[in-house]
Amino acid sequence: MAKTEMEVVQLVLKLIGHKTGDICKTTYSPQKVKFPEHAEGETHLPHATPEEMGVDTSFIYELFSNLYDQNNCHMHKIMVVRKGHIIGECAYAPFDMDTWHITHSMCKSVTGMAIGFLIYEGKLSLDDKISDIFSSVTSPIKSLISNGMTIRNLLTMTSGSSFNETGMVVGDEWSKLFLDAKLKVSPGSTFDYNSMNSYMLSSVVTKITGMSMFEYLKPRLFDKLGIKRVFWEESPEKITKGGWGMLLRMEDMAKLAILYINKGMYNGEQLLPPEWVEDATKAHVETGKMNAPGYGYQLWTNVCREGAYTFNGMLGQNAYVFPDIDMVVVTNAGNEDLFQKGNLSNTIYSHMKNIKVSENALPVTDKVKKDRQMLTRFLNNVENTNVYENKILFGGWNNRRVKVTNGRSKNSHMRIPLNKSGNAACSMQISPYIRTKIMKCLDNVTYDLDDQGVGIMPILIQILHNNYTDGIKSIGFRYDEKKNLFYLVIKEGEAEIELLCGFDKIRRITDIDEHGESYKIATVSEFSTDEYGRVVLRNELYFLEDSSTRVMNIYFGKREPLDHGNSFGFESMLAPTNIGVRFDEIPGNGIIYGVVDMYGDSLDVKGLNGFVYNQLNNYGAMDAIYVAIRHTMRPRLHGTIHFDENISDIGVGINPDLGYDNVDNEAITEED
Repeated sequence: MAKTEMEVVQLVLKLIGHKTGDICKTTYSPQKVKFPEHAEGETHLPHATPEEMGVDTSFIYELFSNLYDQNNCHMHKIMVVRKGHIIGECAYAPFDMDTWHITHSMCKSVTGMAIGFLIYEGKLSLDDKISDIFSSVTSPIKSLISNGMTIRNLLTMTSGSSFNETGMVVGDEWSKLFLDAKLKVSPGSTFDYNSMNSYMLSSVVTKITGMSMFEYLKPRLFDKLGIKRVFWEESPEKITKGGWGMLLRMEDMAKLAILYINKGMYNGEQLLPPEWVEDATKAHVETGKMNAPGYGYQLWTNVCREGAYTFNGMLGQNAYVFPDIDMVVVTNAGNEDLFQKGNLSNTIYSHMKNIKVSENALPVTDKVKKDRQMLTRFLNNVENTNVYENKILFGGWNNRRVKVTNGRSKNSHMRIPLNKSGNAACSMQISPYIRTKIMKCLDNVTYDLDDQGVGIMPILIQILHNNYTDGIKSIGFRYDEKKNLFYLVIKEGEAEIELLCGFDKIRRITDIDEHGESYKIATVSEFSTDEYGRVVLRNELYFLEDSSTRVMNIYFGKREPLDHGNSFGFESMLAPTNIGVRFDEIPGNGIIYGVVDMYGDSLDVKGLNGFVYNQLNNYGAMDAIYVAIRHTMRPRLHGTIHFDENISDIGVGINPDLGYDNVDNEAITEED
């Protein structure tokens, strides 16, 4: 097995084994900064009604509501732009339109723009050979092996290199590892999607200009478009990652698409030549993907409409561009969509394929007025109108009946417990009065966990930011009776994180520090009971700047139905002696399953050769790994109450009869 593959498999096995701390071969240094609330010089796109731009309001309502109704889309935000005007936008609770969001591979299209600028400035050509640009790094023998790999090959994902994005975990010298890697096929012959191609384009920019690609683009692109709140991570060798690691506001994602729709012109200034944009946005190679059959220069063409293309990032980060009708649809989400083949892209394509637009403004009829009322009601129901941040409460919330679909409540993304048959479990909400009694009972109570290999950050975020958890040691609670605020107190490594729980559809915002990096979390919480009568504190931790969500269910008491007359077992301030904790994350297992599928057949365990391993695999070895991965993404922990002098000082009693019974009941189900 190649060294890179072995390192990747070793990392997966470390994650499965709940190893914590410095488990990656790539050097970690804190990068991600706190999201700036304001920025001088930032510009904004104009707003207009859909009808003013020749579009029916009913189109906006149907698109937004259809995406919301599909649970596995996990929508965060959406924006529709026509003729440079925002005609519809929605932040699905608990997200907001202003905060920047991870773009994943959507930023590859920006890397393509950087190459366009270099060519425009006469510093580079599409047919320049990579071996010539990096002659100080490559040897004559390596140059021979590279077989003429060019800038064009990197742009169109036809480099043929065997060193792909999984290489980000094997060491620090990514450029050298790429240049030293063997070729799978001859450059230019085969489409093979590889984020390290984008990284090498960024490395080319640095090699030619002497500055990072991010710095190179600021005066040429970001400043010209009025994009001021943007962040792009670097590799350990100080190269802008190029293929991932960018945080960008949704409106600014739309500006990038508008630049290309207008053939490189923005606000009357020609930033990129129209010839470059035309060449970049046409298919240069076939991809074999049904919805996106062609690939241009770091972007995908699609079959939805003539000339359509997409700045595409995994898990739902997209700018869908439709030049023939001058429209852009921008999305942020947290699903498992890859290469525009999931429900998110399918839904958008089906709507855009059949849309009817007018070059002139449409009349405001009685039907339009009713459509606007329906859209307004929808937005009031799904957007954030109840926000608690920095001890200030904004606005109100339009309550509505909760509709249950596939076991998931259509209210602020909350999912309800399911029983083993997949039906809604016999659970019920706990009244505010009982909730207060429980919170008082848990005040200043801490539970030590038996498995300290789970972190507050979802595993996908840890991998992509190379920021691995030190492990949660304990979970405690604090209740501020005067303000009626309830906190989760999490001891992770040596750090203590206080998360303010958000009840009654109020999202609570907390900025946490993870090894020097800032992450903004919205907490949505509820107390209820499961089908066994146990009290459950459910917390959904939305990482507002990312595509992942961490779910934490805390179970109190045994599975036998408890007497509701004694406050579900919390009577006379008696806290349970132990708890059960179940974590989940969205998106989940599918991402790591893909890594195992890629390298599993060549896995060499303790010197076993491939033949022996394959024989073991025939008897269920891979099935066992999949089960282990499932429990890695959805671990189940046990916590025991921490005894110290503080418990007796505050007068909280312990009820030994309310120990947690660790039965195998599925309170969280797999996503569709």
